[in-house]
Amino acid sequence: MTVAATDRSGARKVAFTAVFWTAGIATAKLIIGLLTGSVAVIGDALHSILDVVAALLTFGAVRLAAKPADSNHPFGHGRAENLAALGEAMIMFFVGAGVGAEAIHKLVTHAPVHAPVYSLVVMALATVVAAWRAQTLRNAAARFASPALEADATNITADIFESLAVIGGLGAARLGFPQGDPIAAILVVGTMWAMAARIGLQAVHVLMDRAPEDLADRLTNAAAGVAGVIDVGHLRVRRSGADVHAEVIVSVGRTSSVERSHEITEAIEAAIADAVPGATATVHVEPSGTGEDIVARTFAAANRIGMADQVHNVLAIAHPEGIWLMLHAKVPPSTSLRAAHAITDHLEAELRREIDGLARVEIHLEPHELQALRGTRVEREDVTAVVRAIAERHPPITRCHEVAVSEAEDGLHLVLHCEAPPDRSIAAVHDASLAVESDVHEAFPDVRTVTVHFEPEGS
Repeated sequence: MTVAATDRSGARKVAFTAVFWTAGIATAKLIIGLLTGSVAVIGDALHSILDVVAALLTFGAVRLAAKPADSNHPFGHGRAENLAALGEAMIMFFVGAGVGAEAIHKLVTHAPVHAPVYSLVVMALATVVAAWRAQTLRNAAARFASPALEADATNITADIFESLAVIGGLGAARLGFPQGDPIAAILVVGTMWAMAARIGLQAVHVLMDRAPEDLADRLTNAAAGVAGVIDVGHLRVRRSGADVHAEVIVSVGRTSSVERSHEITEAIEAAIADAVPGATATVHVEPSGTGEDIVARTFAAANRIGMADQVHNVLAIAHPEGIWLMLHAKVPPSTSLRAAHAITDHLEAELRREIDGLARVEIHLEPHELQALRGTRVEREDVTAVVRAIAERHPPITRCHEVAVSEAEDGLHLVLHCEAPPDRSIAAVHDASLAVESDVHEAFPDVRTVTVHFEPEGS
């Protein structure tokens, strides 16, 4: 998930408007500085002129960051904002150095400073406007997740403290202490450099792919909370402007289907985007056997040789000499006994590699149909009446209200709908169904399959 195009457009508007406000304030300060000869005012004006350059950088960076990803920039253009912030910091440092040198010169030479009342009024008004602009930019930076706007807001915040220091220096000059002006200029430089260091360091951290504190933990917790995730392994995260890109490795059950694994990855991507707005994720899935019982491990072994969908009726019995593992496996009906036995040997070897302590592995082979049979529903009262009576002789079956008969090329296939008390266990009703199937096959040798469907009594 990335910042919406409308948000990018809003960020561009805020950045563009900031250029005009900054230019007006810089012009006013420069005029006052030249009229009064105050190095502090001139330094503050130069910083404001720098703000104009920074605002232009911000506008250009926000505009470039809005461009979608392409083949040369697969992660998008968001880092243009971080580059702009780094550029602002470097310019602030060099301008501050020039102002500091001039301030030290005037402090040593005791150069006079004129501080008329109008200079104090203009500086006070500039300070009020700067406070309003800084808050506006800070709100916009939070709304649009823009590092460039945040850097601009920080830069203007420095202007506020600088202007207050300048006002103090001008006030000291009016009271007969001209050294107050270069001292105020030195304070301006200190503030400028502190802000430059903060902005520059933040930009360098992003450009060097330093993960923000706690961000990896937040994304890891988001991924770990997705159903089906067994463990979250390595996670890497990087910022690009307002966007966050994460790469995460997760473990899922090794018998999960490709479709289920894909669903889990999509859920992880959504969870990460919810946890950190603007975040996208690349998810790599690895199989895990953590927490598997012997049945799951049986299917895992069968899956490795392409037989997971052919194995069923798995039963494990613990004996003093080891485990007896019994299961059914289906092969194509035309498979010869020799070929089928080779398949069971292969499956048994895989099961023994997977599961320790197997004393016996017994595989019952069954033919499976490669395609659907063609059949016709027939009315066989001689069959349905007897089958209904057979079913109702086996508790907990209380009623058999339907017997459907399908006649296919290989024989008859029966479907029974039976009722049982709703509080009886599945094990009990399944035992009854097995007994019914056995009796039906004994009564009607031409019946190929018997499918018993159970419903709660009275439903």
